[in-house]
Amino acid sequence: MKLLIYLTVFIFILIPKSYSENMIPLKTYLKNNKNFKDLSRTIYLLKRCTSLHYFLSNNEFAKKDNNVRIRYEKDHNFFSIRLYKVLNIDNTDFTKLNKKVDDEMIKFSKIYSNDGRKNFSKTGSYFKESYILDDLKICSKIQ
Repeated sequence: MKLLIYLTVFIFILIPKSYSENMIPLKTYLKNNKNFKDLSRTIYLLKRCTSLHYFLSNNEFAKKDNNVRIRYEKDHNFFSIRLYKVLNIDNTDFTKLNKKVDDEMIKFSKIYSNDGRKNFSKTGSYFKESYILDDLKICSKIQ
């Protein structure tokens, strides 16, 4: 019985936020990868922000408010353009590059979507007590 009580206290005290099983929060990623000149860091960050805004522009709550959807679509386009400029430094085949980036973006977006739904079932909100809101704050600072 004591074990059950300790385990319950441990869960509620040491796990205050809901994080993805598949992605670390951008805040943690940036804390662990502080080299601003690292191109892979920039690319990963742009991919995550692009994916996040893609998820937000296609989410049910955004469809209810056209202005919100348009804002997230513009943000998605902003990050997409930056990402393609960074990735196309070597003038690679744009078709292959586009497919690879789109596949990764959709993969990340699905993770955001799944995590948002899980969080919604727990808290009644896609973002409350979730890393998604923190990621959005970081992406907003980039613009």
